[in-house]
Amino acid sequence: MQSDLFRALLITGPPGVGKTTLVRRICSKLGEKGHSLQGFYTEEVREAGNGQRIGFDVVTLSGERGVLARSINVGETDKRRPKVGKYWVYVQDFEDLALPQLEIKDDGEKPGLLVIDEVGKMEMFSKRFETTVDNLLEKKLIPLVITIPEKSSLRLVEQLRKSPKSMLFQVTKSNRDSLAKKIADLITKSMLVTK
Repeated sequence: MQSDLFRALLITGPPGVGKTTLVRRICSKLGEKGHSLQGFYTEEVREAGNGQRIGFDVVTLSGERGVLARSINVGETDKRRPKVGKYWVYVQDFEDLALPQLEIKDDGEKPGLLVIDEVGKMEMFSKRFETTVDNLLEKKLIPLVITIPEKSSLRLVEQLRKSPKSMLFQVTKSNRDSLAKKIADLITKSMLVTK
């Protein structure tokens, strides 16, 4: 049975505070309990040797990996790709990997929880992604765990924040370690995740 208390658990905090790490810990704790999870998270990609960040990948909960963004080289232009800061966004690669993770099949084998890390500027270049998340919120089929930027004027982020069916968790360096257990327990106790 699904809880009527909330539809989406939102995780926010400043860049680099550990939102993705928290999501991975929550998934690990729920997976250990045998809960069915589906979705993706984003991960920094660093250059071997100097450790400099060169982009971001999207990684499914089953371990498939694809490109989300890569650094723009000086003087490089690519009219096919949007950019955020110093990164080109690979919209098609993102859609090819992430969107199938957000599909709910009608074969009776629904996951108990969908994980979306994150709804941010890069991901929102995909109108298909935005529509998919809107549909998931509207249809209310499966509860969601979603990371969102701490400061954002994106329409979908604002919609998630303002929804009476959303519960927001602010991640800080002091609470990030304890939040994984707290959120995983809340999901389990609220029967948001079904086996």
